[in-house]
Amino acid sequence: MRTSLAILASISLGSLAMAQGSDEYAMYQGDSTLNDWGIWRTTDLDGNGDFVAGDEIMYLGVDGNMINYVQDVKYRQENSQHFLYIISTNDMILRLEDINGDGDTIDVGEIVEWADTRNGGLFSNASPDALDHDPVTGGFYVTDDNWSSGTQPSSGIHYYVDNNNDGDARDAGEFTHYVDALAGLTIGGTTGQVTVDLGDFEGIMYDTTNGVVVGFAQQDCMLYAFQDLNADGDAMDAGEAWNFCNLVDDVPGLELNADVASGVLPNAGCASSSGTGMYATLEVLEFAPGAGPLGEDVYWIMSTAATSTCNGAGGRLYRGIDYNGDLDLNDAGEVVLYYDGANSAQSMPSCYAGAAHDGGFSIRSGGGELYFLKDANNNNDAMDPGDATYMSFDPLGHFVGEMDNMPAGAFAPPAVINPNWTIFGSSGTSSTGSTPTISSNGHPVIGQPLEIYLDDGLAGRNNILFMGFSDTVWNRPPVFNLPYDMTGIGAPGNFLFVAGDYQFQSGSDAAGHAVIPLNIPNNPNFIGWNLYFQWYCSDPTANARGATMSNAAHAIITD
Repeated sequence: MRTSLAILASISLGSLAMAQGSDEYAMYQGDSTLNDWGIWRTTDLDGNGDFVAGDEIMYLGVDGNMINYVQDVKYRQENSQHFLYIISTNDMILRLEDINGDGDTIDVGEIVEWADTRNGGLFSNASPDALDHDPVTGGFYVTDDNWSSGTQPSSGIHYYVDNNNDGDARDAGEFTHYVDALAGLTIGGTTGQVTVDLGDFEGIMYDTTNGVVVGFAQQDCMLYAFQDLNADGDAMDAGEAWNFCNLVDDVPGLELNADVASGVLPNAGCASSSGTGMYATLEVLEFAPGAGPLGEDVYWIMSTAATSTCNGAGGRLYRGIDYNGDLDLNDAGEVVLYYDGANSAQSMPSCYAGAAHDGGFSIRSGGGELYFLKDANNNNDAMDPGDATYMSFDPLGHFVGEMDNMPAGAFAPPAVINPNWTIFGSSGTSSTGSTPTISSNGHPVIGQPLEIYLDDGLAGRNNILFMGFSDTVWNRPPVFNLPYDMTGIGAPGNFLFVAGDYQFQSGSDAAGHAVIPLNIPNNPNFIGWNLYFQWYCSDPTANARGATMSNAAHAIITD
C-alpha cells in the first residue's frame, strides 16, 4: 500500500536560525480519498529544527469516527499529563490522551467526550467554533456561532469546567452561559451606549493575566472583551463588556483603532459582498503572556479571509500590546501589522491557522506551508530576511483548518517509525506543478518481496527507478559525485541523489502512479547492505532535459 506520509517538501525557504526550538504541532488535516481526517502531529526526528522529512508528520488522533471534523485544537498540560482538547464531530469537545505511550490517541479510553455543547445547556442545536482555557480553573471558554438568520438560543460564549474531577464537564453545574446573545447587550461608545451583536462569535482568546475573555464577533467585525466582575458566573452585567479592538469600523458609534483611523494601519476588512457594511474574519486569536519585545503580554490577531471574499485582507497577522493598561487595543501604537502575507517573500494571501509560542507565531498558509515568524531585528514586524522560517508543509495536499503547538515529547513518537527506510532529498517540480515522490510498502527483508512506488508523476509516462549502493558517488564513466545538480544537463531544480547501478522501467497510470516490484534474495550475506532509490520521471515539457526527479530513499536490508 502506498503511504502518503513518505513525502518531502521542496527546498527550504528560510534559515533555521530562528526555528521554533523544542515545540511540535498538532494539526487537523486528512485526505479526502483515504478519509483519514483527524489530528496529525509533527516530530523533529532528525534534529534539524524543522518538520520537512516525510516521516516527521504522523498520526496522533485519526480514528475515522469521532475525529473527522474539527473546529479548534488546544494543547494543555495538567500536572504531568498531556492532553489535546478539540471541538469535533457532533458538536462535542473531546479530550485526547496517549495513555499507553504508543504515540497516538485512538486506543481504548484515550478519547473522552469531555463536554457536549448541545446537552450541556439543554439546547436543541449548538455550533461551537473556538475554545480557550483558563489555566487556573481548568475550564474552557467556548464560542457558539449558531447564527444563520439571526441569533439562536445557544449563541454566545459558554464556559465548561470539570468541577467534580471525573474527567469531563458533562455534569450538573459544569456549564455556564457566560455570554448569552439572546439577552442582548450594550457597550460604551463614542457618544453613548451602542447595541452590539453577540450571536456569531468565531474566535476566542483568554487573557490569563487579567482574567479577560476576548471574542471575535463576525457580524460586527469586532473584538469584544468580557469579564465577570461581580462573580455571578457570567459577563452580562453593566461594565462587564467593552470594545477591545476595532480594526474594521463596521459598527457606528464604536471607537476605531487610532492607527486604522489615521491610515497608519491597514483596515483588517473589506466592503461586504452584500453591498452593506464591511466584512472581516479575524478568527485566529492567541494570548501570549510575556512574549513582547520587552516582556509585555501580546495579543495575536490573524485574518483568515480568503482572497475570493476579501482580497487584500487575508494573510495578515497583527500583534497587539496594551501599552497604557486600559484593557483595549484601540490606542495609537498598540497594534502593528506584524506579518503581511500577501506582500511577503513567501507570498501568502491567505492563512488557515496559527499558534503563538517562543516569542513568535507559527502560521499555516493557504497552500499548506508552515512558517515560524519572529522579529529578529526588533523592528516590530516579521517581514525582513531571516524573520520567516520554513518549518513544514501539508503532505496530503488539502485544506488544513486548525493547529496548536505543544512541547516536544508531549506525545511519544510511535513505534512504527522504521529506521531501515529513510526518505531524503527534495523532488523537482513537474510541468503540472506536482512533486514526484517515492515511497514503499516496507523495507528490504531477505527472502521477501518489496515494492517501490512513485506518486504524483505524470499520467501515462515512462519512469525509471534508479537503485544503487551509494548516495555519495556513482562510478559510471564519467564519475558523478552525489548529489549531482542536474542544471548543467538541462534540468534545473533537480538533483540526482543516488547511484544508478540498476535501473528499472515502469509506466505511470492515469493518476501518475508507478510501481516496481523487487525480490530480495534469501541470502544472509545481504543483511546490513545499504540500498538507495530514486525515480527519474519522463516529463517532456518540464525542462530541456525532459525529466523530473523524485526525492530519494535509503534502505537497509534486514532479516
